Amino acid sequence: MGRLFWKFFFSFWLTLLITAVSAGTFVWLKSAANHDDDLGTLKLLDHRGISYVMVAADIAKTQGKNALQNFLQQLEQANMTNVMAVNTEQQDILGRSVDLATLNHARQLFERGKRRIVERVTLTDTSLLLYVPLAEPEPLHYFKKSWVLKHLPVLLMIVSALFASFLFSALLAWYFTRPIRHLKQAFSEVAEGKLDTRVSQAMGNRQDELADLGKNFDFMTSKIDALVKGQRQLLHDVSHELRSPLARMQAAIGIAQQQPGKVESILTRLDREAERISDLVGELLLISRMETGVEYGQKTDVDIAALVDEIVKDAHFEAEHKSVSIELQHNEDITLHGQQELLHRAIENVIRNAIKFSDTGDTIHIRSQRDFSDSYMEITVEDEGPGVPEADLADLFRPFFRGSQMQRKDGIGLGLTIAQQATTAHGGQILAENRSEGGLRMIIRLPMQHLTH
Repeated sequence: MGRLFWKFFFSFWLTLLITAVSAGTFVWLKSAANHDDDLGTLKLLDHRGISYVMVAADIAKTQGKNALQNFLQQLEQANMTNVMAVNTEQQDILGRSVDLATLNHARQLFERGKRRIVERVTLTDTSLLLYVPLAEPEPLHYFKKSWVLKHLPVLLMIVSALFASFLFSALLAWYFTRPIRHLKQAFSEVAEGKLDTRVSQAMGNRQDELADLGKNFDFMTSKIDALVKGQRQLLHDVSHELRSPLARMQAAIGIAQQQPGKVESILTRLDREAERISDLVGELLLISRMETGVEYGQKTDVDIAALVDEIVKDAHFEAEHKSVSIELQHNEDITLHGQQELLHRAIENVIRNAIKFSDTGDTIHIRSQRDFSDSYMEITVEDEGPGVPEADLADLFRPFFRGSQMQRKDGIGLGLTIAQQATTAHGGQILAENRSEGGLRMIIRLPMQHLTH
């Protein structure tokens, strides 16, 4: 279950809890009102006589009926209060008139536990109910007599439920629409070309799917920003790369027009420049196809050892021309199911790059093996050249990149870019690092799940 689910879940149950508490309260009030209805609408007992009732009950229990009669007569003669003592035959022990409504009211209060207002004393020959009636009955003014509580408790429960639902719905709406508004605004800004737009900070300290969506949005915009900048840089680099051969071709044509005798050599020069442009366009098309996921040929079982042997055999001609030796080591035969042409281009470009930056007498070391975790196979190419400044390693696979150590070398500048794209197309990666003893180490890593034996 997602984190938003639990927020909805707890909000739902909190709403139900508030509604249930409200409903229970109104039901209790209604029940209390119904109980009071049994007592009538008048206040018939004098609550100020509680102390007299208690004293009379103590006298009856300790000294008997005669003592109680004497105490009640003294109270009546002193005109202090009238404590009634009524037996089971509804007769007062002093012979006073008994109001039946007041007596019934006293009995109901006693049965409900109002033992201080009303007391019952059991003697040997009779049982007496002690209470103090009001001289003039008073109407009851309790809130329980409200006609709303008597007649509209269901309406109040509905209002309570609606209020709780409205409150939590408003809170949930605010809580969820706030980040959505930020995302909506961010999408509009990105559509207007503001690729540096980010929303994670506006999400605050949220920890739910909407916060994850904001992080994904930032990741997406950063990737789009990098791609757009990369495309702009690529367009700039391509235009720069095309400008040089085109300028040389225009210059050669001008010379041919001025010196007709050099037409043959100039045509050779034009053919070389045209071939350079053709190679550039071809490699750009290859990179474009790999970036869009278009397969470059059918996938087949590729013998890595045989493929590397073939590439090294071809590379020997270029290496011998520079007096550079190549040492090759295979630890085991491994077969990869993939696109042979792409793998050939990737490995060949890395080896040719090593030859290009090697000096006379240098040795290039090539080996293919499994890595220590047995999850990748690796093709490692090490040269003894000048290496690459640490600051340039991150840009080594960027199209047309030229570091400080590469200005003097020929080439289009797309070889390592193609090697990286081809390796990525097979689920692998290519790494570059400087050797401690000098030179550059290039590692092509391909995942074992693509391998068969």
